[in-house]
Amino acid sequence: MANTDAKISFHGAAGEVTGSRHLLEASGKSVLLDCGMFQGHRSDADTKNRTFRFPPASVDAVLLSHAHVDHCGLLPLLCKNGCDAPIYATPATAEIAGIMLADSARLQEGDAQFYNKIHAAENLTIEPLYDAEDADLALKHLKPVEYNSDFEPVPGVKAKFLNAGHVLGSAMVQLDIETPAGSRRLLYTGDLGRAETLLLDDPAAPQGVDYLVIESTYGDRNHEPLADAAGKLAEVIKNAYRDGGKVIIPSFALERTQEIIFILDKMRRDKSVPEIPVYVDSPMATSLTEIFNKHKDSFCFDQKFRDYARMDGDPFGFDDISYVRSKEESQALNNKRGPMLIISASGMCEGGRVLHHLRNNIEKETTTILLVGYQAQGTLGRRLQDGLKKVKIFGLEHEVWASVQTMHTFSSHADKNDLLAFIKAAKPARGTFLVHGDPEARAALSATLAAEGIKNVKSPALGEEFELN
Repeated sequence: MANTDAKISFHGAAGEVTGSRHLLEASGKSVLLDCGMFQGHRSDADTKNRTFRFPPASVDAVLLSHAHVDHCGLLPLLCKNGCDAPIYATPATAEIAGIMLADSARLQEGDAQFYNKIHAAENLTIEPLYDAEDADLALKHLKPVEYNSDFEPVPGVKAKFLNAGHVLGSAMVQLDIETPAGSRRLLYTGDLGRAETLLLDDPAAPQGVDYLVIESTYGDRNHEPLADAAGKLAEVIKNAYRDGGKVIIPSFALERTQEIIFILDKMRRDKSVPEIPVYVDSPMATSLTEIFNKHKDSFCFDQKFRDYARMDGDPFGFDDISYVRSKEESQALNNKRGPMLIISASGMCEGGRVLHHLRNNIEKETTTILLVGYQAQGTLGRRLQDGLKKVKIFGLEHEVWASVQTMHTFSSHADKNDLLAFIKAAKPARGTFLVHGDPEARAALSATLAAEGIKNVKSPALGEEFELN
């Protein structure tokens, strides 16, 4: 096939953080980099998620960076709408995506059923984006590829997955593209891990990069030191023990939950906190933690973690921790008195069991809501983080009497200094595209790069297209 102009267009996470979707067109073929779900206000999210700015049937291959829902969550809808392409991912990502997508379908169906029930008198209804059958269809398209292995997703494009250090299985996607002007190397970071981590090895920038597509989530700030995490969490636990209250941690089931449990495991071992019951109330987090244990000797993990795991035997288990699977066990927590710590998805409080824990406890002064991850604009988590005293949960208004606290230490995203160091190391020769960041964070990172003399930096708008020449 004769070479044709190569180009990339941006269909999600352009001027916003969630919903990553980037389309590479080269050699007459279309390669989709991630197919993420937008997370935000219900009506806005529904419109963005149901709208593909390209025909799904035109996609020839999908390359999945990792299994967070804002990167993989629309794969079932893509396949439902006509895409029959292979979906390439690392083996751990393929395994985790199976759990994430099945859970996403279940949560959407459950949330829609509950919303429709409590709003029946108003004739208000919502429909899930897809169901379990659609999720199963997408999973049949998954094709695992090991890290650092060369493969050709479409003719004229060579690919390789490199460790991204963000979550278990996460990968940067390196693409060597044949164009009329010669071969061009594009690197898509997906979500890039930070240099300092609790569990994973940090990412290294490859060489010979022409075009870099890089996230900018924390392009305007640096993280608090990870060393502070245990002390802050210990303080929250001690206060809950004193007050007999509940600590509710809305947490991403993938990585963040395991990081928190790992810290709790170490604190229990050195007896630095009172022993209160810990409930991991998420079937998905429970299944994912089992996968972490299965892969705990993988090279993706930091050496210090691997040493601890060998010494401890079970870095995600200790006395008084319970992994909750059934709905009945989850509901029973509402009637249990504190102190206790409940870790439950979703991390931005946009769905799942955490909403039930919030609506049952948010009006109690003894409750602590501990936010441990990024809260996108428009989400319930962001509204709580911003200090709103009245919020809606399942469409019903609740007063916020609980103490809302935020820990920025846990982020698994590269911060401003990490991003700058990575871009300098990669030395993109022809251009850098900043994606996956709110406008303020993107603008700040762009200004930092300009001050460092780094040129050809673009902040693409939604739908914007660029030639790779």
